[in-house]
Amino acid sequence: MKRYKKYLKLLALFVFGISIILLQSCNSTQDKNTKIEKLNVEYLPNPLGVDVAQPRFSWQLWSSQRDVYQVAYQLVVGESIDEVKKGNGTFWDTGKITSGETVNLEYEGSQLQSNTTCFWRVQVWLDDETSIWSEPAFFQTAILNEDEWQAKWITTQKKITNTSPLLRKEFQIEKKIKQAIAHVTAAGFYEFFLNGEKVGDHVLDPGVTDYRETVLYSTYDVTTLLKEGGNVTGAMLGNGAWNLLKTEGRYSWGRGNPLGSPAFFMQLVISYEDGSEEVIVSDETWKTADSPITFNNLYGGEDYDATKELPGWSSSGFDDSAWATAVLSEGPGGKLKAQLTPPIKVTQTLSAVKQTNPQPGVYLFDLGQNIAGWWRLEIEGEPGQVIRIRGAETLNDSLFSTPLKEGDKLSTKERYHAQTWTDYTIKSNKRETYEPRFFYTGFRYVEVTASDKKDPKYLNIEGRVVRSANRRNGTFGSSNTLLNSIHEAGVWAQMSNMQSYPTDCPHREKGAYNGDGQVIAETSMHDFHMAPFYTKWLNDMRDSQEENGRIPNTSPVLVGGMGGGVAWGSAYVLIPWWMKHYYNDTQILQEHYPTMKKYVNYLRELGSKDEDPSEPYIIDNFDGYWYSLGEWCAPGESDCPNHPVVNTFYYYQNCLLLSKIAGELGHAKDQEYYKALSDTVKKEFNRKFFNTETGLYGTDSTYQTYQLLALAGDVVPEDYRGKVFQTIIDDIKTRSNHLNTGIIGTKYLWPVLVENGENETAYKIATQTTYPSFGYWINNGATTLLESWEGDNSHNHQMFGSITEYFYKFLAGIQSPMEGKTGAGYSNIYIKPFVPDELDAANASVETIAGTIVSDWKKESGSFVQKVSLPANTTATVALPAFSATDVIVWEGEAKIWENNHYVEGTAGISSVEKNKDGLELKIGSGTYLFRVEPKE
Repeated sequence: MKRYKKYLKLLALFVFGISIILLQSCNSTQDKNTKIEKLNVEYLPNPLGVDVAQPRFSWQLWSSQRDVYQVAYQLVVGESIDEVKKGNGTFWDTGKITSGETVNLEYEGSQLQSNTTCFWRVQVWLDDETSIWSEPAFFQTAILNEDEWQAKWITTQKKITNTSPLLRKEFQIEKKIKQAIAHVTAAGFYEFFLNGEKVGDHVLDPGVTDYRETVLYSTYDVTTLLKEGGNVTGAMLGNGAWNLLKTEGRYSWGRGNPLGSPAFFMQLVISYEDGSEEVIVSDETWKTADSPITFNNLYGGEDYDATKELPGWSSSGFDDSAWATAVLSEGPGGKLKAQLTPPIKVTQTLSAVKQTNPQPGVYLFDLGQNIAGWWRLEIEGEPGQVIRIRGAETLNDSLFSTPLKEGDKLSTKERYHAQTWTDYTIKSNKRETYEPRFFYTGFRYVEVTASDKKDPKYLNIEGRVVRSANRRNGTFGSSNTLLNSIHEAGVWAQMSNMQSYPTDCPHREKGAYNGDGQVIAETSMHDFHMAPFYTKWLNDMRDSQEENGRIPNTSPVLVGGMGGGVAWGSAYVLIPWWMKHYYNDTQILQEHYPTMKKYVNYLRELGSKDEDPSEPYIIDNFDGYWYSLGEWCAPGESDCPNHPVVNTFYYYQNCLLLSKIAGELGHAKDQEYYKALSDTVKKEFNRKFFNTETGLYGTDSTYQTYQLLALAGDVVPEDYRGKVFQTIIDDIKTRSNHLNTGIIGTKYLWPVLVENGENETAYKIATQTTYPSFGYWINNGATTLLESWEGDNSHNHQMFGSITEYFYKFLAGIQSPMEGKTGAGYSNIYIKPFVPDELDAANASVETIAGTIVSDWKKESGSFVQKVSLPANTTATVALPAFSATDVIVWEGEAKIWENNHYVEGTAGISSVEKNKDGLELKIGSGTYLFRVEPKE
C-alpha cells in the first residue's frame, strides 16, 4: 500500500511537471505566433524632430492565431535602449494598464527636453494571460521651446529673382562626437550639405505652407557626416512657393506672388562625449555665391549651366575668398514647427518604353506612364551644347495618350507643357548626369532637343516620380481588368498630387484645392497612410482661415487657387470627422474645434449676405461667380447649374457634423445649438429646392448629383425617398447606364446605388467603356485620372478617384467606419461584399490603424469562396451573400459551420452564424478564415 501511494505521488508529480511544460510550451507558442509591430509616434515610425510636448504612441498586434486580444499594456520610455530592453523607463513608465487600446496613447511622463533621443517599448498582456514585449523603438525630440533657437534667417546681399544661391560655412570640431542633430528649413526650397554630401533624401523641402504663418523644418541625425578637424556646412536655395515670380516666356500660374528672396535657417547641435555641447547656426558669418542653377520656377522649369559648377564648394579646403558675405533676412515670419509629415522624395524611377529620333538633335521618349516629378538626363555631348528638355501628357496635340511611334511630335497645345522646360548646358565631352532640384511637373512623354541640332554621342532619359512619401496602405484586384486599371490609374493620380498638400494637378495650377482634396480623401485613406499628411494639411487650412471665418478654396494659399464654393471649405470639417473614425483620433477634433466652429458660423452669416439675404438659411451665389461654385466637371460642363443646392447642402452637413463633433468633445450646448441649426437648414433646403411632384432637387433634372446628395445626406423626407431614388435610376437608364455627375456627385453615386439595392446598376456604370465613363478614359490610353470626361485639359487630376471607395467598401466589402457598422479605428469590422452577376472575383487589403484587413472572394464551381483576415485585437461581422438555393452548407476550412439552416458550433474563432434576408452573418474573432458557401445537394 505504501509503495502504491508513493507511486501515485510520483505519478502526480510527473503529470504536474508535464502540465507545466505544456503550459510553457503553449505560452511560448503564443509568444512566437503573436508579436507587436508598427510602433509609431505621431503616426510615424522612429521619427526625428518631434516638437510635441505630449506625443502619442500607437502599435499593432499581429498573430497567426485566432481570437487574440490585448487586455492590458505597459509602455516605458527611457533615455537608453538598454534601459527599455530591461523594461524600465526613466522618462515614463505607465505600469500595467488594463486596456485594449493601442492607438494614440498620449505621453504623460516627465517633461521632455529638446534634442533628446527617447527609446520606448511596450509590453502587452493577452487574453490568455501571457504577455509579450515589442522590440524597442525611438523618437528624437526637436526644439521644444522657442527661446532655444539661436539660428538666424540669412540670404544674399543681392535680390534673388530666378537664380539659385549657394551658402557655406566652415567650422572646426576638436572633440569626439557623441551625436549631432541638424534642424533645417528655408523660405522656399533648400538642399542641405555637410562635408560634400547632401544630407537626407528629401526633395522640394520644406513642405509648402503659408510661410507667413508656419514654417516647417526637418531634423536630421548627421553624426556620421561630421569629423574631427575642419567641417563645412552648405545649402542651395530654390524659389519654391516663396518667391513665386511671374516669368516672361516661361509658364507661370496667375499673377505671381513673390514674397521675397529665398532665405535659409539652420541650427546644428553637436553633443560631445565629454558631456559638452556646441551649436553651429546660420548667421551673417556665412558666405554666398551663385549656383549653376540660372533659372528656377515652380511652374516654368529650371536651367542648369554645368560650366558654372564649383567643385568642392561644400567641402573643406575650398577657396571662398571671392564669395560675398551673407546678410540677415527678416525671414518669412511664420512660427517654426517640426515637419511631422512624410517628406517629398523621389520614390520611383521609370525607364522609357520607347524612343524615337525624328530629326537630328531631337529625341522623343515615352515612359508609358503619366507621372508627376521630373526627368533625369544622362548625356555625352559637346562642351557648351545646350540641351532643352520638355514634357507633355499627349502627342501631336491629340486628346488622349497613345504609344509613341515614328513621326510623333510632343504636344504643345497647353502652355503648361509648351512653356515649361529645363535647359542643361554641357560642361565637358564626358558623360554627365542632371536632374532638376527645385521644380516638378506632370508628363508622360519627354522631348530632348540639342541647341545645335547635333546628335549627342550618348543620351538617356528616365522619369523620376516625386511625391510626398505617404506609405501605400491598400491593394485591390478583381477578375475585371478594367476595374484594376481604373484603380491603378487612381493610385497614380493620387501619387502625382501628393506634394506636401493635395494638389489639383501637377502642372497647370499645382493648387491645394480643398474641394478636390475632400472628395478624394476617403479613397486616399484606403490607398495610403494619410494621417500625418492630413494633419499637416488641416493646419494649412487653419493658417489660411480669414478673419471672418472663411476657409479659402485653396490651402495653403500661396500656390494655385481660384474657384470653389462651400464644398471646398467644407474639407475643414469633413476631414477631421473622417480622421476621427478612420484613425480613432479625437485630438484632431479638439485642436481644430474652435476654428471649425468659426467656419460654420461664417456659413451661418453668409446666408444673410449673399444674393438673396431674405433666405438666411439658403446659401445663394456669393463673393462672385468663382467663389460660389457647386458641382464641378460633370459631362459636357465644367461648371454646373444650381450652385445654391450644393452650397446649402454642405452648409447643412457642416452644421450636423459640428453638432456631432461638439458631442464627442463634451460641448453639450454647442451640440444642441448646431443640431437645431442643421434641422432648420434641412427644412429650408427641402422647402426651397425639392419638387414633390417630380422628386427632383434644383431646377435642372439633367444632373444626378442633387438627388444623390439629398439621399446620401439623409435630407429627403422619408415618404419621398423611393421617389427621389427612382429619378436617379430613370436618368441612369435614359443614359444607357452612364453617370451624369461631376466631382461632388461621383463620390456619392455608388454608395447610394448599392445601399438602395441597385448593386448591378452600380457595377454597370463602373464598367462602362463609352463616354462618359472611367473605361472611356482607360480605353483611350489613360494611365492616370483625367480632369474632364471628354478628355481635354489635364490628364492628371485625382478628384474623380472616389470610385475606389466603391471597390474597397462594396465590391471587396471592407466597410469603413463611415458606413455605420465598422467601429472607429476598425476595432470591430463589418465585411459585406456586394457581388455583381458579371464579376467572378474581387480582393482588397487595407492596412488600417488596427492592422491589415483582407477580403478576397471568388465564384468557384457554383460555390462562393471568401478569405477573410483580421488583425489581432479586432472582431468582425462577415455577411456572406444570399444565393438562390433554398439551403446551403457553409464550410470554414474543413469544418462545417452551417447546415440544415442551423449554426454548427465548434470552430475556433467563430462565435455565431445567423441567417437574415440578405444571407448569413458570421461573428468572428481575429485571424484568418476561409469560408465556402455551397448549395446543399
